[in-house]
Amino acid sequence: MENKLPIDLIYINDAGELTHRSVIVRKITVEGILTFDIGKQQLRSFKRANILSAAKQRRKRGVNYA
Repeated sequence: MENKLPIDLIYINDAGELTHRSVIVRKITVEGILTFDIGKQQLRSFKRANILSAAKQRRKRGVNYA
């Protein structure tokens, strides 16, 4: 978290819907995490119990033409 790199987060909301977010973690608490959502360009909080997966973003490579 010191380097503030984006992570991919898969989350289930209270309505049971799965969401995928690209976020930068700002703060971790016992209840959840506070993040900056790159797609929505705003701060968001996520309940720890509802986070299904979190991983470093993979670099997206363009197509190389010969």
